Amino acid sequence: MKKLLLLLATLAVLTACSAHTVVVADLDLLSFAQGTEGLEGDLNIPGSIQVYVPDADGDLATPDGGQLISDLPALDVLSGLGIDFVADVENTGSAPLDLQANFRLAPTSDSSNIYDGIGGDTSLTNSSLHLDAGASGQLRLQIHLQKGDPALDLVTGDGFRLGVELRVNGSSTIHYQITGFHVVLEQRPFDLIPEP
Repeated sequence: MKKLLLLLATLAVLTACSAHTVVVADLDLLSFAQGTEGLEGDLNIPGSIQVYVPDADGDLATPDGGQLISDLPALDVLSGLGIDFVADVENTGSAPLDLQANFRLAPTSDSSNIYDGIGGDTSLTNSSLHLDAGASGQLRLQIHLQKGDPALDLVTGDGFRLGVELRVNGSSTIHYQITGFHVVLEQRPFDLIPEP
């Protein structure tokens, strides 16, 4: 009798779902950070500087493999991927600054440099910000990929890599704080059923 009730309950749940049902997982990557090291700080800009975050090799000025997101077997059947990166920036110096950010996506195999356009990495979106002396602003990079987008093909069961290249021009100092880094994974449960 218990097996029959379990079978009926399972059938009821499955019939309540449709092929259009989408399961969404919103991952707050900042919640995994230990303290604020690398997430907040001050930078002296001597005219121009390039930094790469998150930093995988201990040197913000060196391009590297970015952040590896792996060991999620369901990535092979994603129906969508959203990424939202937010940094609050304040020009604490006495001269204007121009900031440009480039959000990159790469396959796991591109572990040495996801910013060079070699090895399968690609630019997803760009953002720019002009800050006069004493001014504050927000640098935000948002993307949403859907099934059929070639960039989504880089996201596989082996994982993928993410990174942001930040270029700053001007002679001043800035205070930055990364306040948001969310990854949203979308999946249709019926896509998990293998085809015969």
